[in-house]
Amino acid sequence: MRQHHISIINIPAYGHVNPTLALVEKLCEKGYRVTYATTEEFAPAVKQAGASPLLYQTTINVEPERIREMIEKNETPISILKESFEILPQLEDLYQNDQPDLIVYDFIAFAGKLFADKLNVPAIRLCSSYAQNESFQLGSEEMLKQLKQAEADFQVYLEKENLPAVSFEHLAIPEALNIVFMPRSFQIKNETFDERFCFVGPSLGKRGEQESLLPETGNRPLMLISLGTAFNAWPEFYRMCIDAFRNSDWHVVMSTGISIEPDSLGDIPDNFTVRQRVPQLDILAKADLFVSHGGMNSTMEAMNAGVPLVVIPQMYEQELTARRVDELGLGVYLPKEEVSVSRLQKAVQDVSRDKEMLNRVKDMQKDVKEAGGAEKAAAEIETFIKKSVVPQ
Repeated sequence: MRQHHISIINIPAYGHVNPTLALVEKLCEKGYRVTYATTEEFAPAVKQAGASPLLYQTTINVEPERIREMIEKNETPISILKESFEILPQLEDLYQNDQPDLIVYDFIAFAGKLFADKLNVPAIRLCSSYAQNESFQLGSEEMLKQLKQAEADFQVYLEKENLPAVSFEHLAIPEALNIVFMPRSFQIKNETFDERFCFVGPSLGKRGEQESLLPETGNRPLMLISLGTAFNAWPEFYRMCIDAFRNSDWHVVMSTGISIEPDSLGDIPDNFTVRQRVPQLDILAKADLFVSHGGMNSTMEAMNAGVPLVVIPQMYEQELTARRVDELGLGVYLPKEEVSVSRLQKAVQDVSRDKEMLNRVKDMQKDVKEAGGAEKAAAEIETFIKKSVVPQ
């Protein structure tokens, strides 16, 4: 009997690719052959995890400023759908002589859904952010209203391009198995999600590409500051952080992102370690507090490490997470427009002195550990294969 062939199809974004890498490792350990449709940027990480990268050409400008503009103008759904129809023929070429037995796709990688439908192959959806169902949609009322208008415009585009009609509703229908990379307790309206949804918590693997960076802090508590990989070009914020904690008891590790040189921020105090990139998992393992943008990966990594948060969201989805963190008492929400030296100091002080908050974070850490992570996700996929994939 030959190995079952699993195809993973994803979009070119760290927040979507990173949660899949440990899962790939586990699937390969179980003896499955895994191919991974991605772009050249992510091929080395995919290969290191054990999958065979199959490269497609993206049509989306992934520069942070262009992504921000797309989000602000509500162009993202249409851009992603158009991208899906551009990628679909590429997938057909990549898999022409090697059809997968199972397709596992990210919830935004609509090309994966369309490809599975076309091949009539079983599919599993990965939720790198919040799961969605009839009771909860990832978008404000205004965004959903605009989405309806965008869909009407998209149907015109499909007709013009002589492509089959596809609705957002069809693409949003949950699969028989939907793997969610957070514990159920963190999911918004979690009581409304049925057995189709498996909440496995964060899928954490090795991040071997980064240098080790564990500063000697003495007796100082350790604070990590990072705005993630997408919307991190905010030099005024980093200067405010330097001013806020220059003479504090904290040792601060701060990541500025690749578009900002640390030297451009001026005088760096002795109690700061500033780099363009830092090994976040390693730092969080020693950290006492995390000032974050509220990306789902970063939030889950903080909860896995038992570290409370100050969340400064940069986009709508991160604002949802900031509010959820605040609602669950796992940290505080600091709106971007309210950030100042004094507000940063107060937020950090409020979090660091709140012992009850730390207890709640430790409870969420327990939920994360018990959810099972990549190992649980791989086991669920294996069970699904035994039920849904015809033996070869």
